[in-house]
Amino acid sequence: MNNEELNQLCLSLLHADTESEVIQLLHKKGFWDDTSLWRYYGDMDGNYSIIGSQQSRPEAALVEKIINSVDALLMNECWLAGVSPEDSSAPRSIHEAVALYFGGNAKKVDTLGYIGYWDDKKRTEVSRFATLAATGSTKNLCFTIADAGEGQTPNSMPTTILSLNKKNKQKIQFVQGKYNMGGTGVMRFCGHRNLQLVICRRNPRIARNMTSDDSGELWGFTIVRREDPLPGEKSSVYTYLAPVDASQRARMGGVLRFSSETLPIFPDGNAAYARSGKWGTVIKLYGYDATGFRSHILLRDGLLSRLDILLPEIALPLRLHECRDYRGDSSRSFETTLTGLSVRLEDDKARNLEEGFPKSSPLSAGGEQMTATIYAFKRGKEETYKKKEGIIFTINGQTHAILSQDFFGRTKVGMGRLSDSLLVIVDCSNLRRRACEDLFMNSRDRLANCDLRDAIERELEIMIKEHQGLQDLRERRKREEMGAKLSDSKPLEETLKSILKSYPSLASMFLAGARLPNPFKTKQVAAADVPYEGKLHPSYFKFQKLDYGQKLKHRTAVNMRCRITFETDVVDDYFHRLENKGTFTLRIISNNDVENVQGYSLNLEHGKATLNVRLPPIASVGEVIEYEAKATDDTLLEPFVNRFLVTVAPSQQVSPAPPKKKTWPPIDEDGHGRELPTGFAIPEIKEVYERDWEQRKPKFDRYSALQVVQEEAADSDTPGNGSPAVYSFWVNMDNIYFKSECKSSKQDAEILKARWIYGLALMGMSLIQANSEAEKSEPSDESKYQSEEREPLTLVEQVFKTSAAVSPILLPLIESLGSLTAEQISTGSRSDDG
Repeated sequence: MNNEELNQLCLSLLHADTESEVIQLLHKKGFWDDTSLWRYYGDMDGNYSIIGSQQSRPEAALVEKIINSVDALLMNECWLAGVSPEDSSAPRSIHEAVALYFGGNAKKVDTLGYIGYWDDKKRTEVSRFATLAATGSTKNLCFTIADAGEGQTPNSMPTTILSLNKKNKQKIQFVQGKYNMGGTGVMRFCGHRNLQLVICRRNPRIARNMTSDDSGELWGFTIVRREDPLPGEKSSVYTYLAPVDASQRARMGGVLRFSSETLPIFPDGNAAYARSGKWGTVIKLYGYDATGFRSHILLRDGLLSRLDILLPEIALPLRLHECRDYRGDSSRSFETTLTGLSVRLEDDKARNLEEGFPKSSPLSAGGEQMTATIYAFKRGKEETYKKKEGIIFTINGQTHAILSQDFFGRTKVGMGRLSDSLLVIVDCSNLRRRACEDLFMNSRDRLANCDLRDAIERELEIMIKEHQGLQDLRERRKREEMGAKLSDSKPLEETLKSILKSYPSLASMFLAGARLPNPFKTKQVAAADVPYEGKLHPSYFKFQKLDYGQKLKHRTAVNMRCRITFETDVVDDYFHRLENKGTFTLRIISNNDVENVQGYSLNLEHGKATLNVRLPPIASVGEVIEYEAKATDDTLLEPFVNRFLVTVAPSQQVSPAPPKKKTWPPIDEDGHGRELPTGFAIPEIKEVYERDWEQRKPKFDRYSALQVVQEEAADSDTPGNGSPAVYSFWVNMDNIYFKSECKSSKQDAEILKARWIYGLALMGMSLIQANSEAEKSEPSDESKYQSEEREPLTLVEQVFKTSAAVSPILLPLIESLGSLTAEQISTGSRSDDG
């Protein structure tokens, strides 16, 4: 084939949108059936074991290709600056590289190194260098990822972009890719034959220095495919077309190549290949599995929202183009810039987030330092940005693992009411390399099962449970939903208590003598006279009620956590913002030696910073531990240093007790206070009618019966101690079986209603109690971690599904068993004997 024919074949493959078109093109050229012209991917005949074990979700695999494009753009700029990316003078981090090469000043990493500080014009301009275009149809979707990065020569493609397990990026500090395998994860999601087109050209300015490579000025291209296992072989194998000089080296030939100054590889509007590039890399994925995002990629349920979650703080912007034929809506946009979830929310937080959010909390687990950022969405706004995601773990802006929003409904967390509205991003960029390897799978889409994961989850549970801002939001949401009047529910409450008192076994099973707090905090202790307005930088950061420099003495039981309160005058986002961000460190001082604390979290809210510290596992009763807490930022001449002594007390059993008064700093003689719980109530029961079904989550229908909503966490670090978790109950009064029974039964309607409500309430309480007992037991190694692929039903889901299943028989069962006589039982027994 001559140069023009090769050029045309490359473009024909690029424009093809089905596997059959690709195969037909290769058949015509005599390439498809001749296996001697196809080279093993990575030069490994057993490569399926690596390629087939990458990401488990198609969108997570797609992200790896985008990350590779960002890496290529940064390396391109490094080469053009006359520095090898592996050189010690190269940038030491992704954001330093962004600040240097795209911001013009490496010293302003905190601003220029983050695209959140760029204006829209600059984001759009840079995004033209890395694009993703959707072509084909809704049933046969293709993605083309193109970038103007460093590119590769045809000769180097087998050892770079088509290799496996090479250490091409291991020594480069400012790129995300490391393992030389993540980019292969997309293959299993490409159609039946797993076809992928790869086109590359090295930047000519870089290629000039590659004197030993005679292909430096050429474009190279190939098709990757999956070959089924032959008789006697255990697995499939991935190969790519490499017919150049293949006769000289069996299955070790080079990729096809041709000469051209430019190639139309970039999209423009909804035209997929309208803009030319002079170098770079193009990847086309045929028949991609787009389960869950087949629609217009820029719509709410399209690809954009998934990429926002998986790349919440992408280092460089990416331009997305919808190039499929969507007719009938001329106003619909066909392109936009992907900037990541964090940037999108920051740009428009007033409309999407609750006031005062996002909020951040430094935390440490297993001695590793992280920052958790909490986003609380306004009602209904979360649907645009997330699905079931709850906690996202990121490194350099890329999601490496996700825990579902069910995390917030855990008994120890107590934020079930806010589950749909919460998203927490945990920045793990400062984890040591070994910790990253322990915590994340190489596929970068799920957590590994390890002690560090346990430690992180424990710290997150405490941090979220005790976050004052979330507690206030939970209370406000509850008032909005249930109303402030308790009198409406008093008859239900009193009747339910009467039932329990009449049956000691029920009272023992459900309550175990514990007093449940009132679902509303109705007694006002004190109110702040003015809203809190923090300063950009703190003028003080000290122990509450003590002068700066004084040591605080504290006593903590060996089986409990130590809680210390600081007061300050700084803004809430002090430990989260990018520019002049505050840092908090906590160390143990012992004999002039220091060590980082293994586990703690710090919640900063309106001038009160609450530190929650896990005592060292080797702490002994009577021991005195000295801690040093340090808060600082780049603008402060000296850090704020506070030392406190903790005396380890004997183990303590927690019993239910009235909650203590909580106060806001600064503390004065009059005090600024909170609200105190008063009285107690057995679960708040609310009636739900058809007009309200759509507002419930999960959504009610005519078969739904009971929903429980967690209002407060269990008040103890140790299962079985302290006050139990608090729930509200929502009973469907328009359930089809209940309404049918009301129409056909001769029983008084009020009695039927009472049986319906109390029967479901008792069943719900029983399920909650069973769940609580299960949580007290230490899970086996096999069940300790649940697969992210198939998560177990949450307590809320268990109650919702079980009550719906029981609803057809609930009232007939109560009626029939309640009227059962001794004579009927005796007659039934004789009949059985007969």
